Amino acid sequence: MAVREQQQKKLTSDPYHIELVSSNYLTKRTVLPKMERLKKKSSPELDGNFHPLFVVEFCDDVNSELLDWLVTRLRAGKSIGGAELLVGRVADKDGKERILHVGATRQRLLEAAEMCGLRKRHRDGFLRDFTCRDMQGFISDGKDVDSILNETEQQRLVEHEMTNIRALECDTHLPGYEKLTLYVGKSIVQKCINNKIILQMYPLHDKEALKELGHEWYQQFFQKQPLEAIRSYFGEKLGIYFAFLGFYTMSLIPPAFIGLIYFFTSWEDMNKSTFFAGFNLVWVTVFLEAWKRNCCELSYAWGTINMVHMEDPRPAFKGVMGKNLVTGRNEPTFPERQRNLRIYGVSVPIVVCCLLVAIYVMLVYFRMEFWAQARYKDNPSLFNSLLLLLPVCFYAGVVIAMNAAYRLVAFKLTHWENHRLQSSYENHLIVKLVLFNFMNCFMSLFYIAFVIQDMALLRRSLATLLITLQIVGQAQETLLPYLMKKYQKWCLQKEGKDPAQKIDQRELEMRQQIYPGVFDDYLELFLQFGYVFLFSSAYPLAAFWALLNNILEIRTDAFKLCRVFQRPLSQLASSIGAWQMAFEIMGVIAVITNCALIAQSPQARKFFPDSNETQLLMIFVGVEHLILAFKVCLAYVIPDTPDWVNIAVARIDYESRQALKTERSNRARKTFQEQTVPAELLTSELAGAIETEI
Repeated sequence: MAVREQQQKKLTSDPYHIELVSSNYLTKRTVLPKMERLKKKSSPELDGNFHPLFVVEFCDDVNSELLDWLVTRLRAGKSIGGAELLVGRVADKDGKERILHVGATRQRLLEAAEMCGLRKRHRDGFLRDFTCRDMQGFISDGKDVDSILNETEQQRLVEHEMTNIRALECDTHLPGYEKLTLYVGKSIVQKCINNKIILQMYPLHDKEALKELGHEWYQQFFQKQPLEAIRSYFGEKLGIYFAFLGFYTMSLIPPAFIGLIYFFTSWEDMNKSTFFAGFNLVWVTVFLEAWKRNCCELSYAWGTINMVHMEDPRPAFKGVMGKNLVTGRNEPTFPERQRNLRIYGVSVPIVVCCLLVAIYVMLVYFRMEFWAQARYKDNPSLFNSLLLLLPVCFYAGVVIAMNAAYRLVAFKLTHWENHRLQSSYENHLIVKLVLFNFMNCFMSLFYIAFVIQDMALLRRSLATLLITLQIVGQAQETLLPYLMKKYQKWCLQKEGKDPAQKIDQRELEMRQQIYPGVFDDYLELFLQFGYVFLFSSAYPLAAFWALLNNILEIRTDAFKLCRVFQRPLSQLASSIGAWQMAFEIMGVIAVITNCALIAQSPQARKFFPDSNETQLLMIFVGVEHLILAFKVCLAYVIPDTPDWVNIAVARIDYESRQALKTERSNRARKTFQEQTVPAELLTSELAGAIETEI
């Protein structure tokens, strides 16, 4: 106690003191006297007043030693393992300083942008890797240095620098938590997140920019989406999603229009159904190929085309310590053989069991359906006619519930498989969810179409499943956000605060829900895509209902992002990833199902009266192969990347190689000059070397 009192007296009398950065090395910095710091209760004088970009919230019982140590590491210089960020400590409603506001100086952000290889548009109109040396080339006319990086990019850079604070050789464990050990190269912030010491990290909203974006986006119902503003505020990954959603919605207009006309005319006409199915199958290919071109244009304009990203291990990845052969750093390793054993020995059998449960539930539904049809056949009363809708409505609800339950199972299994990279984790998760949801949602339709062969029941079941899925989805998209906003107001009233009064924006954002990402949104679009095109010859109105739903979906998703959820951290993306392949596979299956539906229709038998079933089957198998071949040819004819993008990328690559040659030449000249080589020999040798290289 005596030693501690002496240290406290020293702190109050001397404005200079030594702060522990790690267990073995120290750094000296100027701070305010302790009494001044207690008065300010914010960032030290080293940081000054700054605009916070990120908020980090720690748990209520966080160890003060860890918090002080982490703040010091965030402020410390890069040369001694810090991040050189600006940090302010803020008290919560109970007076505990467990909330950090994090920002960075302009110089620090520009340095981080160069180190991360951030691509920005140059004055010459091309995208180039940002460099501080050529800073003036990235400043637009009439702008200043502050315009180089928008707020979204600044927040991404700050988050990158925070999570990139890694344990040194002297850091054996988190201070105050001896059981939470560290290894060299481990991200300290991720360690705190994994162990629930850090509850949440999120970037702050820009109130004025968000208000302007909302006015251009969800308040203008029939206006085109402001994709550039969405990307600038929320990042490339969300920008790509909303671009895909808008592009897919626009592509639904032709099949919706044709289907609406055909639905109110005589549909039992083979010529009409064949034309509509053929049009949809070709249109699917055109849509997917056109989207790839549009996506390439967006990714080039946003600087993510041909993006190369060296992934770090997932925060949840566990294993024994070993050396990474690529980076040379020590990090956890997990045998691939053991992971495959978990996948094929445990995950696959569990997925198969879930599929068997889905099959059993489907058979129960058909027993209910046959029972309702038998009652109606015996007594075609109004009650029994309404009873015909009960089995399919019940089954639609069960399908949605089973999808939600299986989603939890899929996440648990994929997490337990212990994938090292986030991309591998997401790909395995997509395979599980797509497989089960496809079987669970479409298996009954395949059974009705090709086993029972009841087109009326197929049409009724498809319409019920599609509309029920969209109603439930819209309820989750609109009703839940409304209830969440009401709950936030109720919490403020319970604490004695008037919601009508001006409340600190950061406090409001801390209470908001964390944005769950676009994974479920892509899955919802994938299922809708299947309902529209798999059996398009059976139910022509499917595209119309999907079109109406997506028009609302764009606005409700926009409202949630702007008003309900915390601002998500912007993420780079150049495409929709594995979902592109999932949609293309669905398009191939749609060719097979629609050809089979037309082949078994009575009109097809009338069209080929002299053919038996085997010959008729062979005819339509040949037609199906011709359509698939046409899809392949169409995909080949339509290039994935526009010519102007290829030329622009090639020019950037050429100029980069030329700049590298010039740099090597200058370096060689400097080396020869330092060795005092005669100028005549230097000029002739370098000229020969450059001529040979060219």
